[in-house]
Amino acid sequence: MTRQSRKQEPEYGAHYSPEVKNVIRLTLAFAEAVGRHQADKADNLVIAPYNAMAAISMAAKGADGKTREELAQALYGVDGGKLDAAAGDYAALNGDILKANKGQVELTTANGVWVNQEIIKLRDDFADDMKKTFDAEISGEDFSNPKTVDKINKWAGDNTNGLIPKVLEELKEDDAAVLASALYFKGQWTHKFDKAQTEDKKYVQDGGAVAKTPTMQRAFSESEGLSFNIGDDYEAVALTYGEKNHKEGKRPSMRIVLVRPTDENVSAREWLAAQADGKVPAWLDAAEFNRGQGSVELPRLDIKQTFDLIPAMQDMGVKEAFNKRGADFTKMAERDGEKLFIGKISHDTVFKTDEEGSEAAAVTVVGMVRATSIRMPAPRMDIKLDRSFVFALQDVDSGAVLFVGAVNKPNAEMTPQTAPAK
Repeated sequence: MTRQSRKQEPEYGAHYSPEVKNVIRLTLAFAEAVGRHQADKADNLVIAPYNAMAAISMAAKGADGKTREELAQALYGVDGGKLDAAAGDYAALNGDILKANKGQVELTTANGVWVNQEIIKLRDDFADDMKKTFDAEISGEDFSNPKTVDKINKWAGDNTNGLIPKVLEELKEDDAAVLASALYFKGQWTHKFDKAQTEDKKYVQDGGAVAKTPTMQRAFSESEGLSFNIGDDYEAVALTYGEKNHKEGKRPSMRIVLVRPTDENVSAREWLAAQADGKVPAWLDAAEFNRGQGSVELPRLDIKQTFDLIPAMQDMGVKEAFNKRGADFTKMAERDGEKLFIGKISHDTVFKTDEEGSEAAAVTVVGMVRATSIRMPAPRMDIKLDRSFVFALQDVDSGAVLFVGAVNKPNAEMTPQTAPAK
């Protein structure tokens, strides 16, 4: 295989819109920050910053002063005065992505706001903004009634096809509002894998532990075309979803990019963290991929995770929103004397892949709390994803990244073979 040479650092993704470049920037920054705070560094890391962006943006639009400035900078790289426009551009991008994927794959997003009627009343302009910009459902609730928790959990399950049926355990008396965003994806491979070809194969985890896991295998002919990119420190392939566009000779609507670091001593997690430099990397630029024949060996994926995003947001410069004394969310609620701050940002993800395709979901919950409480083309590309690897679920047309992950434990079917090296 011939590696693509770089005479200088080119600007990858130059054809992407500013909104998409920002989504990619935020995706990689989140991956680095969330991974840094993950207790078990041997675990997987699968997040959907594209989804988290919606829920946190809803809260940000209710912020003012320094709180708004910090959120605007972290989410969009702009000052507070440009937050509304940036959030509007993100919402428009989301609409374009949903429209482009209609009939190709199942892709849905949903937003909701539940308000504790005993504590606050949303400002009319904020409520109108939530409906107009995010198409959010808004509901006044009795947070002391356990049925409110059931209602929010049902909403999460309904909007993730049952993949994430529970996002809340309870609501406390000082919880003022819950803002949530859900994302669901299901797509069939353009070129499916044959189940008869799936067999248990060796998979090397970080640290050297060896296990066997069900691994799908597929050869791609020259006419089918395997999309690949070979960089200085990685090998990547892109597998597409949807058959309609393929049959009509059009570009597919969604793809998954699978990346294997070249250096066996560099984990997928470490490699992914190094990508957070604010630029669009070549492996997320569809224009940098070549097409040819080859083969892919990919473990079945079945990953479920839950993250607390507050430490990551703090690392990204957001401080005041979590400070019950300094937070300013006066653009959100009307009632005088009730200061609000963000007490919770939970992020649940599910990602599954088999011979038919992939299914994924994410729900981000933001809890508002009353402050009285606490390059060169190669002729062939063969890739075996038999050790930790990176993936990204990406909209082909816009380039927006919906999910990104570093996989070390592909599924629960893994059979240990050897212990990690001491």
